[in-house]
Amino acid sequence: MNAPEGSGVLADFLRRDLGAGYNVVAPEMPGADTDPRYEPWRDEVDRQLGALGGGIALVGHSLGGSVLLKDLAEKQSPVPVAGIFLVSVPWWGPEGWDYDEFAMPDEFAHTLPAVPTFLYNSRYDTTVPYEHQALYLERMPGVIARTIEGSEHSFVNGLPELVTDIRDVVPAEST
Repeated sequence: MNAPEGSGVLADFLRRDLGAGYNVVAPEMPGADTDPRYEPWRDEVDRQLGALGGGIALVGHSLGGSVLLKDLAEKQSPVPVAGIFLVSVPWWGPEGWDYDEFAMPDEFAHTLPAVPTFLYNSRYDTTVPYEHQALYLERMPGVIARTIEGSEHSFVNGLPELVTDIRDVVPAEST
């Protein structure tokens, strides 16, 4: 039996460990397994954001994290954002994975919401090289980087640092 992978496992972990005071929304992205494209993913992110209230934690994993970040850099979020949490996010430029469709606009850090922003990367991630985190750090002053020892990409056993940071930035909803 293969180990589970992907963002769904991370979302399940967040649902479990954050608990009832947090509503974790993890939409399926169009063509995720066959033909992931920026515009359909961006449109799905926008649709999901439009349905949420304010003061939210935005968590993006891998390709989805880079789509989320690019979307936030290109236009203002339709809802107030309390924090941005990016897990195993690849860099899409000449120094990383050189693919224009997902590349960040120049000076993107200056157009992001002025909220706490976190990066989480495993030192020995075999999917997204650890060096990609340094490329974001060079361009995003004030970002908080969390280096996770090991080789996780999907964090199938959880990411406690992410849960702690979300709780510190975004209070639980009253139930």
